[in-house]
Amino acid sequence: MQVELEPPFLLIKPGISEEEFYRTVGEDGDWEYLGGRLVLSPASDRHEDLFSFLMTLLRTFLDARGGAVVRGSRYPMRLDPRWSPEPDLMVVRDEHRHRLMPQRLEGPADFVIEIASEGDPGFDLREKLPRYEEAGVEEIWWINPFTRTLLARNRTATGYAGQTLAAGRLASQVVPGFWIEVSWLWQEKLPSSFDCLRQILG
Repeated sequence: MQVELEPPFLLIKPGISEEEFYRTVGEDGDWEYLGGRLVLSPASDRHEDLFSFLMTLLRTFLDARGGAVVRGSRYPMRLDPRWSPEPDLMVVRDEHRHRLMPQRLEGPADFVIEIASEGDPGFDLREKLPRYEEAGVEEIWWINPFTRTLLARNRTATGYAGQTLAAGRLASQVVPGFWIEVSWLWQEKLPSSFDCLRQILG
């Protein structure tokens, strides 16, 4: 019996080698390589809205202040031969720019942002967050627009410390001076990036 699936849904193709992934990634860049599997998580309109908003804030802030670069999704972060996730956003400090290769980042980013997908909102939290922490990513923000919460995890001398916010100012530890008001993310119409940047830059 053939079962019809209603989108959005998560697609997983197991048993794929790293060589296969990097051979085909240029042809279909929507797939991630997670634990030896190809994973496709469709992005919703809201997901893309939040991605564009945060990318604009981070890129413009770093253009003004320097110290790091930001990359968007579809640029793999190779952690080992079985893991090349593609975070929605990642920040790489200037001292780690040598990790930026034409096709991928070799090693962990300093700061990663993931936005929950409609297909499986908890997937990144279950599958990717533990691997990011294992790799030593210094700062991780996981944004869930469905519960209107943001989980922030920061590496400490003894492990990771986290907080979950629905509102209030959240300052980055990796990007000095960069912060957001978390409630911005839940507005039906996202606020003006220009107005938010004026507040962030002071």
